[in-house]
Amino acid sequence: MKHLLRIVVIVLVISCGGNNVKEEVKLSGQLEHYSDRSKIYLERIDEAGIVRIDTTGLNGKGKYTMYVPVSEPSFYRLNFNDRQYVSIILTGEEDEVIVNAHGNDPRGFSEVSGSHDSELKNRMDVIMQAYQKERAHYQQTQLQARRSGDIQRYNIAVNNMVQLGMEAEQELKQLIREAAPSLAAFYGLQMIDVNNNYLFIDSVAQALNDEIRDNFHVKNLLSRIKSEKSLAIGADAPDIELPNPDGDLVSLSSLKGKYVLVDFWAAWCRPCRAENPNVVRMYNKYADENFEILGVSLDRTRNAWLTAIEQDGLPWLHISDLKFWNSRAAKTYQIHSIPATYLIDPQGKIIAKNLRGPSLEAKLREIFR
Repeated sequence: MKHLLRIVVIVLVISCGGNNVKEEVKLSGQLEHYSDRSKIYLERIDEAGIVRIDTTGLNGKGKYTMYVPVSEPSFYRLNFNDRQYVSIILTGEEDEVIVNAHGNDPRGFSEVSGSHDSELKNRMDVIMQAYQKERAHYQQTQLQARRSGDIQRYNIAVNNMVQLGMEAEQELKQLIREAAPSLAAFYGLQMIDVNNNYLFIDSVAQALNDEIRDNFHVKNLLSRIKSEKSLAIGADAPDIELPNPDGDLVSLSSLKGKYVLVDFWAAWCRPCRAENPNVVRMYNKYADENFEILGVSLDRTRNAWLTAIEQDGLPWLHISDLKFWNSRAAKTYQIHSIPATYLIDPQGKIIAKNLRGPSLEAKLREIFR
């Protein structure tokens, strides 16, 4: 779920069944806070971005009505006074979609009825909001426990947070299955970590392609999935062979038979350096249990690379071609930001990606318990 929190796309979901598409869908609602100057803008999300397609005022006592021509399922949002935004999904099959809102508060009240796909999307949002709130609580508990040296409390918080993520992910998957094939399912997929759920995401994407293949959101999703296939969980890890600090070539394939954490980092990367103490702690804990780390540096100079290894006390294997982002290994593993990690099993298959901090600790504990 870690990447979950990174992407919230404003989406309106598509349902199947284009044969019953109406010429217009009625939009109506009531604003809690309004004035004579209040404006409601209807905006569509498409390849050009957010496009304003209609504007209306109030027709008395905070009420408004709009009629939207919908020739195909599309993503929309209602913009109230450039202050509050409510995303909806119009498929063309709705009779009337009612959107009530505060009208002047970005975080104010809103509710949508009359659109089944929008309701599914909103249920997904509720799951994620609850997850984020509880996750923040566990993160704070971990921080307090680490500062006080309470290892037991820290480990409990780590385990609770991992369990929380798994439960939220399962709830989301269930709603996505219920929504597929529609853009509500597409919306939900943005909250699922592709690194650990490739097969699930691929199966939903293929269902979307079968039903709404011409939608540009689906096309982009399929393109992204295709590029991820060679590096998906369960795939054979592509080999890496680069020089170590002594100039000798070291390959990832030579480490078959061990669990290997391939750690992409650099001396100039502050988040990498901040994470290194945790990685050292994990290495010291599991080095005698068939565990190895292969550090792949994206540095440009040998001196910076070796100085960082010494300063941070990194006792594992290190390799680099000192080509910065043009590193052959970085291109092979599609590395666009660091730190980045791949965990490889003894058979040479990818079993996890982008593990850091508590997630790395939890995964290694699961493997070596």
